[in-house]
Amino acid sequence: MSILFEEMTREEIREVAPTATAVLPTAAIEQHGPHLPVCTDAVLCGTVARQAAARANEQVPIVVAPTLQFGNSHHHYPFPGVLSFRTTTYVGAVTDVLEGLSRSGLRRLVVLNGHGGNCNPNGLVGQDFVNRLGYPAAVATGDYWTIAREALIDVMPSSVIPGHAGRFEAALMMAIRPDLVNRKALDAMSGQVHDDAGLDVGLSGAVVQVHGEWQAGVGYTDNPAEATVENGQAMLEIIISKVSDFLVAFHRSKHPV
Repeated sequence: MSILFEEMTREEIREVAPTATAVLPTAAIEQHGPHLPVCTDAVLCGTVARQAAARANEQVPIVVAPTLQFGNSHHHYPFPGVLSFRTTTYVGAVTDVLEGLSRSGLRRLVVLNGHGGNCNPNGLVGQDFVNRLGYPAAVATGDYWTIAREALIDVMPSSVIPGHAGRFEAALMMAIRPDLVNRKALDAMSGQVHDDAGLDVGLSGAVVQVHGEWQAGVGYTDNPAEATVENGQAMLEIIISKVSDFLVAFHRSKHPV
């Protein structure tokens, strides 16, 4: 039987739901510079979710919901290619999908995130879903790169994990969908460094949002021309392994649901 929710019949879902963990990948459709497609976050997060779930499914039952492709991406305007939910719409969409999973009988829910703008909203959804709204579920929310970060720093500088459309994401796309990487645009970036691109501004552990700062940059952070397919393959294996381990551990934890 498939582990993909959309490929299962209602009766197959009814049968597996009481004992399974459901994974909802959340991503975005947004600009990723001139070298990566606007579906980058959806491709990366969806791939990680499916492959990590398939590996975890060898030990515990896992169901993967369709990737929520639209995210909270208003900070990428006015670049073209951005299809963004406003924050309230996004929070409502994630909540509604989790409700559907819960009403289908699934009680262990993981929101696996692949876009920076979704991080805080996902945490809010998880908190409200079980506490304010009172759904009988255990909900975990987390970013795939955060789950794997400790192991990733052995092969990638922590300062560019995940960055945006830089070395990290370019390398992963080379490993997963090289046909979607614009090599001509990437080659033209050789030697360019954009460590101060107006993205992910941090100060003493806080996140600082400055009006116009994102748009003033080039739309990507560190130099994507430094990415290699070998590095992408190594990181992908690490991420899949760590996310799979997380899914197994979450499933086996004793949550009163």
